[in-house]
Amino acid sequence: MIVLGFPSTTNPAYNRRVSRPMVLFICVGNTCRSPMAEAMARSLSGGRLEALSAGISPTGRIASGTRRALTTLGYSHRELRSKGLGEVPLEEVDLVVSLIGREGLRWLPLNLAAGSRVWSISDPFGEDDETYLAIARMIEGRVRELVDELV
Repeated sequence: MIVLGFPSTTNPAYNRRVSRPMVLFICVGNTCRSPMAEAMARSLSGGRLEALSAGISPTGRIASGTRRALTTLGYSHRELRSKGLGEVPLEEVDLVVSLIGREGLRWLPLNLAAGSRVWSISDPFGEDDETYLAIARMIEGRVRELVDELV
């Protein structure tokens, strides 16, 4: 995990919401990794942070393997939907977590005031349930650490 800056005190949205930061998880299709992180962050934070996810090129669906892995680990996937970066309030985000390495940050606006983190996590898309579950557990560990740090 690389810390590139959080929180950005120049972000007025952060200054209004210090007690409830907004975290955006991004990946390519918003089908597997970032929705997992969103669901986990919502649950693990107990509502003390606002979790969102988006994709660079959203598929428009949440993979069935993602849903099964979340269910197995005890997380709800009911509110998840695949969406693009243009469908989230980027100007209100306090922290962006790219699950696809540094490449994910290149798709964000240059003037975005949010801090950022870089996680490089393999994409389970199209793999078996065991792979989805292994990736979900890896994401869960990182999300737990992030939630403990932020709230």
